[in-house]
Amino acid sequence: MTLQKVLWKSTIALICVELGLALAYLTMIFRQGEVAALFDFDGLRSLPSLLQAAHLFTIGGLCLLLLVLRRQMVRPCSWFLPSAVATLCFYACLDELTKLHIMLDQFNWKLIYLGLLIGIPLLGWRDLVWAWLHHRTTVLWVGMGLGVFLMGGFGAEMLKGVIASGLSAHSSDKVVFLSEHLRITVEEFAELLGETLMLYAFAQFTLETLQLSKQRAI
Repeated sequence: MTLQKVLWKSTIALICVELGLALAYLTMIFRQGEVAALFDFDGLRSLPSLLQAAHLFTIGGLCLLLLVLRRQMVRPCSWFLPSAVATLCFYACLDELTKLHIMLDQFNWKLIYLGLLIGIPLLGWRDLVWAWLHHRTTVLWVGMGLGVFLMGGFGAEMLKGVIASGLSAHSSDKVVFLSEHLRITVEEFAELLGETLMLYAFAQFTLETLQLSKQRAI
């Protein structure tokens, strides 16, 4: 079995684990009205939270590895893009482990992340154009993962106010409670899934780079 197949099967297995965690969370909420701290999708350093942090840390680590190997690429990328993505991922990993954004209530932390996500591509557009021309599949996987992450994460977050104000006026407390936890599940699972797709893309690209480096050494 090739390394690419191992990587793909590992990605599918990881998505199944994430889906299992989401279903376990929803099952406990619907049956018991509460969830064990270990499986809490909205908890600090629970399994879902640790898994997200691991995703982000690994992506950041792969970016640093690509930074080291960039001279061995067909067309070396600049130092900026992998460094910026690694910094963003490590910061997001720290945020996931400590809920740092809660301390930034006086700031709009969503705008901070959106600003970084917009600024990095704008400043590293030459590398992105090259990646699109020569590694289009990788770019598409990253784009799809980022799209799922943003639509699920930020989209579900925007529904929080709708559930709090809209449903509370016309529905029972139980309906509001279950709706809010369903929203949390969608938000956190989308973030996990998006990170997994991006992790797959970065791992595949790194694997290709390592294989090319090995061939050149021979």
